[in-house]
Amino acid sequence: MEEREGEQLSRFTTLKIGGTAKRLCQPQSIDELVALMADLKARNEPWYVIGGGSNLLVSSKGVEGTVIRTAQITKIDQLESNLLEAGAGARLPHLARYAASLGLSGLEFAVGIPGTVGGGVIMNAGAHGSCMADIIDSVTIFDTATGEIATLTNEELEFKYRKSRLDPTIQVVLSARLRLKSDLPETIEAHIRANEEYRWRTQPIGWPNAGSTFKNPDPKKGAGLLLDQAGAKKLAEGKAAVSAVHANFVINMGGATSEEVSKLMKRMQDCVYETFSVRLQPEWKTLGEFTENEREVWKV
Repeated sequence: MEEREGEQLSRFTTLKIGGTAKRLCQPQSIDELVALMADLKARNEPWYVIGGGSNLLVSSKGVEGTVIRTAQITKIDQLESNLLEAGAGARLPHLARYAASLGLSGLEFAVGIPGTVGGGVIMNAGAHGSCMADIIDSVTIFDTATGEIATLTNEELEFKYRKSRLDPTIQVVLSARLRLKSDLPETIEAHIRANEEYRWRTQPIGWPNAGSTFKNPDPKKGAGLLLDQAGAKKLAEGKAAVSAVHANFVINMGGATSEEVSKLMKRMQDCVYETFSVRLQPEWKTLGEFTENEREVWKV
């Protein structure tokens, strides 16, 4: 297992923000991940799991404890004709294309989501009207509270909009089984191409970002539209700015800090509330040390 001390976490986040971790571990397999978690539990050491580093704001002040990056656990198996099992670190775009190569449909929505299976399960990642809840058959986790491996069905995961019942501070996703449907490869490829083209057209691909900043408060009231109409595209804080392409994206223009991003998110939240009396809820998770003022935006 790869293990390093004092590793700069900005290298491992899509926003390119994050201070140093006391220790960074990158297990290469599910067995290594389970052994690591069991050891940390036995020693009562603080730990945090990250996958692809999207939908995540890591403190520029750094992170105490062990940060576990699952991005090396990428094995994918075809268990049945329509059933795939993927490791927690498998990238969703890669998984979508692999499924397409097998003539399996259901993952086309994920081709533009820069996350991993583990994070996708925990947050019920979605796009284009579909989400992980639509295709998850079951998920295998390591429960640090009990020290045991467990398998949860789709129903037991209690999926809701951008969330599941899993607590990432206690339960670590090891792998997920995905129930897909057979379809013509050319049909699947057309859906993938359309989704990719939409992403290139509507999102700030050229700038470091962490994905959609706020959850949609209502299916008919997208956060991006509310932010745009409230004038949020004009907002900036230091080297962090609201994208001119899509108002629900915060971009790092080079050297932005987590404090600047937190302040900018609060200003975005406030301008929507002042205009529409709607309090936007962040979609991102946080990791590391944040002041009370910086955490205000998450108190919804």
